Amino acid sequence: MANRYFQQARSAVEEATTAISSPHTPLDQSQATEKVKRAKQALSQAFADSSLAEREQLMELQETLYEVAEEYTSEEF
Repeated sequence: MANRYFQQARSAVEEATTAISSPHTPLDQSQATEKVKRAKQALSQAFADSSLAEREQLMELQETLYEVAEEYTSEEF
């Protein structure tokens, strides 16, 4: 059985990186910021209930999220 939290975290990071890559209006930017916050929460939740292999993948997802978010804004989400 697949780890539901891991799947949610992966999906949330994908949504956040997509939203960050194309913000055009203030509303889009606000939604991107919210998606980044949700992705961070999902990653945190997934770490608690994951195998070693999943944790390695989650760390890669976390790194990707932070890199994209850093490019998006100079302030921390």
